[in-house]
Amino acid sequence: MENKTGKYFKYAIGEIVLVVIGILIALGINNWNQNRLNKIQINGYLSNIVTDLKSDILEYERVIKSYESGVENNSRILINDDYQQLEVDSIANLILGFWNANRISSQTYQKIKSIGLQETLGTPEIEKTVNDYYNIHIAAYGYLINWDKELTDRDNFFWNYNDKFETGFESRLALSSLPYQSTSEKRKEELIKLTESTLGRNYLKNAIARDKYGIIMVNKNISEAKNLMELIEKEIIN
Repeated sequence: MENKTGKYFKYAIGEIVLVVIGILIALGINNWNQNRLNKIQINGYLSNIVTDLKSDILEYERVIKSYESGVENNSRILINDDYQQLEVDSIANLILGFWNANRISSQTYQKIKSIGLQETLGTPEIEKTVNDYYNIHIAAYGYLINWDKELTDRDNFFWNYNDKFETGFESRLALSSLPYQSTSEKRKEELIKLTESTLGRNYLKNAIARDKYGIIMVNKNISEAKNLMELIEKEIIN
């Protein structure tokens, strides 16, 4: 009887062990499957970030060309006097600045943050680089765009609303039907005099310095975007 009870006990223990092993295997399979699904989801978000970065780089390159154009136009007036052969509105087009809208999107990153995945994007290097790009470099770019807009508007206010030159740049403001008190030649003379004044030259020099600083900052963002793309593409492959 005792021997029979021992056999039943061993059998029960064996059944329990089998059940436990089955549960552990099931949990392992479930965890493996969940990790696989999480990896697929994260890789999908990372692929979307790569798409965003490519778009960012194109926008950065456009902005740099805008800054380079501003440097070239304003420098032309400061370096030599050949611009004085142009018509008054052509001279004005060299002077007046354009500011760039912020067309960089962080929509994918914000979605990642909203579901709490910003710390599970792969290697620690990728996680840090992604978070730094959006929280530091994109933020700095936004400050640059706002700063440039504010100062460009200030500069254009000087050129458009001073009392030394009758404004109404036809090609920029479409005011060709409105009369001027002065002739085109007189307005040109007044504008040239304004550009060669100390105040006018200071405005032009500061605009050039601002555009050159913008080129440096945006080029830095291009480098950061390309580096992040490279890291993500390696992570997705692995």
